[in-house]
Amino acid sequence: MTGAERTFAHAYVPGEDILRYNTRSKVYGVKAGEYGRVTANNYAENTITVRLESGREITYNPQRLSGVSVYRERERHFAEGDRIQFRAPLQEQRVANSELGRIEHIEGKRFTVALDDGRRVQLGTGEFRNLDHGYAVTSYSSQGETVDRVIINANTSEPDVLLNQRMSYVAVSRAREDAVVYTNSEAELSEALDRQVDKQMALEMMHEAQPTSQRAEHSPQAFTQERSHDIPDQEQRKEVSDRGYGMSL
Repeated sequence: MTGAERTFAHAYVPGEDILRYNTRSKVYGVKAGEYGRVTANNYAENTITVRLESGREITYNPQRLSGVSVYRERERHFAEGDRIQFRAPLQEQRVANSELGRIEHIEGKRFTVALDDGRRVQLGTGEFRNLDHGYAVTSYSSQGETVDRVIINANTSEPDVLLNQRMSYVAVSRAREDAVVYTNSEAELSEALDRQVDKQMALEMMHEAQPTSQRAEHSPQAFTQERSHDIPDQEQRKEVSDRGYGMSL
């Protein structure tokens, strides 16, 4: 979920979404690192109800507490030798979010993880639950990591938000020695990896969508003086839609 999505109640799924509060809240009595499960949401009032691990329930507008990480609970089976990734920071043992390691030893309900930086940490099965298999990770979650070899899956039919210049740079730059790209179309690969996905302001998007003859009239300065042209016509909406943008009116 993006930062904007986390402020809207309808983005949360009751019974499934689990929140990790990254900062404390005196108003709601929530500690940093505390977990809770979403039990209800109210679209009209833009509120969600969360049952904390202590059993206490709180109801609030997510705009007030948007500094959360959102998870879905899934069962994972781990064995000695498995490659794993930490999906949240483990501050007590100075393990960063997205850090990778290998399960070195399991004894009863405790296991030892050898991190890629050479350190070893010990955990109990109920102490830290933000773990996942780490054999393959997204380019975004691998930021800051360096490995000997990288294998990149580049499907040119993917939309711009998934396959673009920023993604290709991050993925390729993770490799210390070797990077191999697998693609469905060698001919289309170069263009796909060169896509620009720089963020745009709403006024910039509307300025691009308008015919050239109207752009001077609807410049940012004109918007401050005249409100009658705020809503694009049907033809402009179609062009924005074709470009793959979303538009809120």
